[in-house]
Amino acid sequence: TSTPMGRAMMYIISVFSQLERETIAERIRDNMHELAKTGRWLGGITPTGYASESIKSVTVDGKTRKACKLKLIPEEAEIVKTIYSLFLETDSLTLTEAELMKRRIITKNGKYFTRFSIRAILQNPVYVMADSDAYQYFIDKEAELFSEPDAFDGQHGLLAYNRTDQEKGKATVFNPVNEWIVSVGKHPGIIPGKVWVAVQDNLERNKSKSYRRPRKNEALLTGLLYC
Repeated sequence: TSTPMGRAMMYIISVFSQLERETIAERIRDNMHELAKTGRWLGGITPTGYASESIKSVTVDGKTRKACKLKLIPEEAEIVKTIYSLFLETDSLTLTEAELMKRRIITKNGKYFTRFSIRAILQNPVYVMADSDAYQYFIDKEAELFSEPDAFDGQHGLLAYNRTDQEKGKATVFNPVNEWIVSVGKHPGIIPGKVWVAVQDNLERNKSKSYRRPRKNEALLTGLLYC
């Protein structure tokens, strides 16, 4: 490969490899556009607050995929609202976790919420009501909105495609919002846009400043341990 011809061949191979990667990426994005048109939940772990109901199949890129509708579970929806309320009140994942433990609020699986599961709920756009505040947030973040402004009716929730990069064998990586494809779903939203946006701003601020509150939940946890 040290000869001019060898170097030229290596260059040609690298160009074709890059072209193939770009073609695959474009095809994946086209598939996501087709999925966004359905406004349907496509399976996976059902978020707290909802149950997943299989309603029909959608065909994308010649493949048939099961499409589902998220049905609200009122008592779980109240837990989601409580989590958002506690986080805005405490500005702390740790204190929110401790207060949920104190109140004996548990997950679908009968376990206590952790900071990681709390963060996942707080960051999930499935909960936000598609209203003017949500619309403006995603416009400002330069996400690709697949629904028209009049679809943001303040009632339905949102679905975000291309939210994660789940390469096989590697940990899930969350893509920046400007890479999301966002559409209005068929399910009801739970959290008003203004509240959801405020939570995102708080999480981002705390992350960017490596923000850490002093651990003040010892009293709460001590009470739990000795009950």
